[in-house]
Amino acid sequence: MTTPSPPAGRRRRGTERTPAPGRRLRPTTRGIVVALAAVLLWVIGDLTELTPARSLAAGLLLCLAAGIVCILLCGIGLRARRSLIDDAVPLGSSARVQVRLADGALFPTLPLGRGVLREHLPEALGGRGDLPLARRMRHTLAVPRRGAHALGPFSIVVEDVLGMFRLTVTAEDGARIAGLPRVETVEPLALAAAGISRDGAGRAVTGGIGEIGAMARVYEPGDDIRRVHWRASARTGRLMTREEEPAGGHSAVLVLDTSRREGIAEPQRTALEDRLVSHAASVLEALGAHGWEVRVLDASGDEITRTERRMATRGASPLGLEADAGARRTALLALADVGFDDDPASFAAGRDHAAGHTALAIALGADDGDPFSGLDLDRFAGRAAHRTALALRCAGDGASERGGEAAPAVSRLGAWTLVRGTSAEPVGELLAAAADDGGLR
Repeated sequence: MTTPSPPAGRRRRGTERTPAPGRRLRPTTRGIVVALAAVLLWVIGDLTELTPARSLAAGLLLCLAAGIVCILLCGIGLRARRSLIDDAVPLGSSARVQVRLADGALFPTLPLGRGVLREHLPEALGGRGDLPLARRMRHTLAVPRRGAHALGPFSIVVEDVLGMFRLTVTAEDGARIAGLPRVETVEPLALAAAGISRDGAGRAVTGGIGEIGAMARVYEPGDDIRRVHWRASARTGRLMTREEEPAGGHSAVLVLDTSRREGIAEPQRTALEDRLVSHAASVLEALGAHGWEVRVLDASGDEITRTERRMATRGASPLGLEADAGARRTALLALADVGFDDDPASFAAGRDHAAGHTALAIALGADDGDPFSGLDLDRFAGRAAHRTALALRCAGDGASERGGEAAPAVSRLGAWTLVRGTSAEPVGELLAAAADDGGLR
């Protein structure tokens, strides 16, 4: 596949005007020079009665006539349709795009000119780029930035074989490509440390003899006391409930600090925000894979997205897997559109954003020296027993260069376990570091 990335000398930045849709036929610089030369030679021939001058002028006029015939034939049925093979890709990946000429176009059949497909892309996708014109033009576009990117118009630029005239056909299809957060795999130890997985503590089925079997599990806060399995409790020494009783308190809240942080320079701030959203997507994926219902909130308490318990956790089925994939895509698209422009002064005082059955709370934000300042995290957590706050600073800051790789710093922020690391560290290492504080059990 070919990538429409023109050489640096052919790329225009900032001053390029986006063309309007439509067809435009104009003479090239060569065509203008030939036309002026033909007129001048014809006048000279009339004044001096020199036959060679008139003959040369007639030859130039024939070239212009041949050029206009060629460009008109090339323009018959000259239309294209752009389709996105990938309309949403993870951050840093490439999206596949295909442009196809109309079936009635004569240009690929008759070699009467040469042309390119010109895509007027935004700067986030590399700027303007050209592709050799063909019947099918499949290429890739690198998506280095999070969020939705409009591809802009595209033009078919054709010149006749003599280079006298140029035909430009511009179309606007409103195509958009979304840069999704990049999801990382979180290690089992980190999941257990953060309370995401409940190995041996909640969802695990306790083996027993006879009637206990797979119908009993460890009692969790919020379960109906009338569903307690007393015989299994006596046999295991722990309070057990029947497996057909849904687990209570299996809801989590994920807080993304979208406050505007002026203390971080713009290039580093954008990269840090993308990294925070990717970490949030990784945590959301891990929570969903372990059967959690998750609400994702921004700094003002508005809901970014919500995910229900996945169907696959109740028993894999084609319909369940398809529903999970759709919910996962919806959540990633919602996270991709998150903006970090909330003003802490506008946050409602005394407003509780948590649901009463929240059992796990995880917050992510930028570390500008005073992480989560102006944000009352406790209002998001409800009665959650596990509260973890991850604060990231830009990789390469002076604080992060202590003897190479420095371990994340763990401290307390009220009832929260605060882990301060860099944007270069995987989210799994940050969650695993929270276990050192003892606040996550």
